[in-house]
Amino acid sequence: MRRILFPVLFICLSLSAISQTTSFSGTVVEEETLDAIANAIVSINGTSLAQTTNGNGEFSFKQKIPSGEQFVTITKDGYEVYLELINIREGQRIVMNEIQLEVTKKEKKRRKSENKSQSKDEKKMAKEKKSKIKDAKKEMEDSEKQLAKEMKKLRKKNKNAVVIYETAPVESNTPAVNNSQVVETTPVSVVQATEFSPLQIKYSSIIGVTPDKITNIPLYEFIDEWMGTPYLMGGANKEGIDCSSFSQRLFTKVYDQYIERTAESQKGSRYTDPFDDTSFLREGDLLFFGMEDVARITHVGVYLGNNKFVNSTARKTNGKSGVKIDDLSDGYWRSIFCCAGRRINNN
Repeated sequence: MRRILFPVLFICLSLSAISQTTSFSGTVVEEETLDAIANAIVSINGTSLAQTTNGNGEFSFKQKIPSGEQFVTITKDGYEVYLELINIREGQRIVMNEIQLEVTKKEKKRRKSENKSQSKDEKKMAKEKKSKIKDAKKEMEDSEKQLAKEMKKLRKKNKNAVVIYETAPVESNTPAVNNSQVVETTPVSVVQATEFSPLQIKYSSIIGVTPDKITNIPLYEFIDEWMGTPYLMGGANKEGIDCSSFSQRLFTKVYDQYIERTAESQKGSRYTDPFDDTSFLREGDLLFFGMEDVARITHVGVYLGNNKFVNSTARKTNGKSGVKIDDLSDGYWRSIFCCAGRRINNN
């Protein structure tokens, strides 16, 4: 049954002495939330004139509307029918702001049921997240135990090793002296001479630091596991992954922290402390990028050290895109760098 609702809205009528064209426009919103309603049908009864509201709830009639009293009907599934009487005069401009549609009882019931279902899904996701973090912790602990075993074997294997130390040559007028000396080392000395893993050596070369600076082994194990994975917008697995999903997975597994799904929400999070000065950067800080003509964050990476950061990117360097390590001092990255962000532990 149709209901005639007399809205609490502002109707602006202004006469134009110059223009003889009648115009009728307005916006349609939901009564309870005042959210814009898209795809509502606005029609003038008794005529073929009809409009559909856009994403902002707006409509506008630019065709000639018959003069006199006209009934305007607004309909959309899930809302009560709205009916309004307007008086059309030649050369008149009519604006109806915030026409409020009432949600039907059936739609209210459906939304309530949907919200209840979403709540269950959120609880399920939270449970799954907790389980994944637990598995990640166990995997990390197992990795540390395996590393300890390998170090123990290494000490035992090289128990009687001999290392030769030579002093640097010194310029002198006196005859050269053989400064070499042979020292039989203890197991501790052997460990010091052979303590760097292939992973540390590999990434120290890529980052441009000495192997002893590669101390966060779980971080580089994660990077090594994902290195070369193709870039895919919206992707979240080894088939293809985008920048924010990669940083999210990295933080979950390496730092045991949940971070948001998109680069923009990661930057805007209350758990992210943003800063501009790159001299304060340290391992694990987020790096945010965006084009000058786009007023939002479009890319994110994770800082490693020595101006290097890991990210999943569609940009090709040396013919490669996807998960790789890039240099912040590179002209391209420097030109779109917006700011950095340090995460506050939210666990």
